[in-house]
Order: sequence, then C-alpha cells, then structure tokens
Amino acid sequence: MPGKRLLWRLYPRMAGLVAVSLAAGSWLGARDDGPAAKLAMGGALAAALAAMVSWVVGRWVAGPLALVRAAAQRVAAGDFDHRLRLPDDFEMDLATEAFEAMTRQWEARLAALTRRIDEQEAVLASMVEGVLAVDSDERIISLNPAAARLLGANPREAEGRSLPEVVRNVDLSRFVAEALACKQPIEGDVVLRSARDCVLQAHGTALRDSLGRGIGAVIVLNDVSRLRQLENIRRDFAANVSHELKTPITSIKGFVETLLDGAMRDADDAERFLRIIARQADRLNAIIEDLLSLSRIEKEADSDDIALGVVALRELLDTARHDCDLQARERNVRISLECGVNARVRANSDLLGQAVTNLLDNAIKYSEPGGEVRLSARNGDGEVLIEVRDQGCGIAEEHLSRLFERFYRVDRARSRKLGGTGLGLAIVKHIVLAHRGQVTVASRPGQGTTFTIHLPPV
Repeated sequence: MPGKRLLWRLYPRMAGLVAVSLAAGSWLGARDDGPAAKLAMGGALAAALAAMVSWVVGRWVAGPLALVRAAAQRVAAGDFDHRLRLPDDFEMDLATEAFEAMTRQWEARLAALTRRIDEQEAVLASMVEGVLAVDSDERIISLNPAAARLLGANPREAEGRSLPEVVRNVDLSRFVAEALACKQPIEGDVVLRSARDCVLQAHGTALRDSLGRGIGAVIVLNDVSRLRQLENIRRDFAANVSHELKTPITSIKGFVETLLDGAMRDADDAERFLRIIARQADRLNAIIEDLLSLSRIEKEADSDDIALGVVALRELLDTARHDCDLQARERNVRISLECGVNARVRANSDLLGQAVTNLLDNAIKYSEPGGEVRLSARNGDGEVLIEVRDQGCGIAEEHLSRLFERFYRVDRARSRKLGGTGLGLAIVKHIVLAHRGQVTVASRPGQGTTFTIHLPPV
C-alpha cells in the first residue's frame, strides 16, 4: 500500500535523526551529571528532534504536493497534455495514475461537450428561420444569425439585454410575453414596421427545467412576407380578372337583351348596339389572348423552351417603332430612336419585340398630344439597357412596386377608356425574366415615366 511504503521511506530518516539526537544528549550528559541539567537537556533534545522531523517530513511532502497543485491548475486551464511527474523517491504511483485517469476523463468530456456545442451552433447558424431564446425576465439568452438579421440586432451585443431594449416592437414583445405565460406552444404573426413591412410567422414554446419550472421561452421566426404578398396577389388577381371579364360580358348581355326586347327593329339602334357588342367582344378576346400569352411565356420560361439567339437591337427596336407608328400619329406623339448599329443582345426576337412594343404602346397612351416618346438602347455596367421614356403625367411612388402585377391599374377608368387589358406590363415582366433580366420603372407625377429593360450582355 502507498501509506506503508511512505512510512518505510520516512523510517531511515527519522532513525538517523534520533541517533544524532541521542549522541548529542550523551555527550552533553557526560559533562554535567546534574538531574536538572539532564532533564532540561532531554527536553531540548526532544523539541529539536520534533522540529527536525517536522521540517524533513514537510520538505519531503510539500514538494510533490506543489507539483500536484501545479499540474491540477494546468489541467483546469485546459492543458490536458500535461502529465504529473513526481520524484522517484516519492512513491505515489496510484495517485499519479488516478490523476492521469481523471485528466483523460475530463479531456474526453470537454471534447464531447465542445463538439456538441459546435454542432448546435452550426445547426442554428445554417437555419433560415430565426431562433430567439429569452429567460423569464425577457432577457435575451441567445439568437442565431437569421434572427439577428430579421430583427436588425447584433448577437453579441444583444445577449443579456432585455428584448424591448434590443427590438422595439409591440407585436414581438406581446408574443414573447404570451409564450412565457402559456404552457402550450403558440403561434402568430409579428409585423416589423420599416420601409418595407416584414411579416414574421412566430412559433413560441416555454422553456422548463427538470422540475417543470418555467425558465424562459424559445421563439422561432420565419419570414413569410413574400408568401403573404403572393397570397394578396392571388386574391387580387382572382378579384380583378373576375371584374375585367364581367364588365364586357355584362355589357354584351345587356345590349343583346335590349335588341331582343325590340331595339333590333330600329336599324340605327340595332347597328349601334351591335357595334358596341363587337367592341366589347374584342376587348374580351384581347384579355383572354393576353392571359394565354402570359401563361405560355411563364411555362416556356420554367421549362427553358424559349429559343434565344444573337439579335441586332437596332433592327428590333426599329420594328417595334413602326408597329406603333399609326397609334402615335393618331395621338400626335413622336417616337425617337437612339441605338448603335452594332448593338447586340442574346434574346428571342419575337418575345423581346413584344415587350418593347407593349412599353411603347403604354407610353403613347399616357403621353399628351404633341409629346415625345424616346426609345433607346445602350451598354450599361455589364448589361444591356433598353429604355422607353415618355413625357406623360407620371406615376405616384406608392403605385410603382405593383405596376407589373396582373390587372393592376393606377387609374382604372382611364386605363379602360384607353383600351388596355391590364396585362401588358405583366407580360413585359415575364418576358424579361425569361431572358434572365429584369425590368425597372422610375417616375414622378408630372415628370413622365421611364421603363428600363436590363438584359445580360452577349
């Protein structure tokens, strides 16, 4: 046993000290045989012996203990490669082995814990959904990068601070309070007010310890702004298409009933009503044709069936201008063209020509008599730009983001009077998207409107 070996190692040293003490006592006793002197001398020798033994044992044990303490401090600091090395004459093999076993165990546990934390952080960092954890006082425990991006917060600065201090949003604060108070998972929508309102779908669950006590809540946030926008567009489209189709159908039905009620016997009224019916039928046919065209373009774009080739822009734009010449002359609007002879773009000439024609048609309709529509093409910063600029009444800013939606009209009465179907700009948008480009609009009331088609270079 280590204790017995320790005593056997101490025994020679103690025996030597006792022998030295006895020899010194005998020499002194020979010089003075008095009882008092012998008693005093014996006490002094015993005290000296005890002090010497304590000093030797302390020195012999304290050194290795200091090594053990230093080794423990290094292991606690994370230096698991350090090994305990005791002097050869200090037989503590089992203690050394136990210390090294403990070191290996702690190293394995720490490695496993670190690996688990890294895996959890990697999972949270790769999530598209935002994850926010708060304690029972609504102080932020953690939030992943997605949550920080959605809420506009810095993860390191936000931890430990109260949620209202980091994110000033009444909806979010109310939802977190409900999640902390409710024992069951809850869900709801949180709207973040900014330049573009962001709608977040929130799922909240209370955090509880092993005893079932509430210690906080975890909130999962998912940005559904695009989904909500698409739902609104779908609802608006259903309502708009119903209205657009109902208007000519109602007109046709009404005039047919009028003719059947006897108006057909009056030649002048019959001819006038039939012309109105024909005009409404043409309008209905135009709407259906545009819907079919839009559906075909979307389908071909999704399946990459659109044939693309290198197209001379000057020729394409000149053809679109000639197609709109009659309409321009009727409204006394001049169309100017600016385009280099060598300008090229990779496109489907029929589709791109339709997009430019739609934009020209739109610009002519909303230009004042005597005005000018400028059609131009140029090379931009790594892209080809086709611009259609008019000098019309312009468009208010709140309408610009929705101009390319199906059947969206800034002025419904005027749009119908001018003969539009409400699908022209939607067709332009999807034609340009099929060419891997984008279309933008810039306008101010009273200063005209500029539509720009951005296409990748050849």
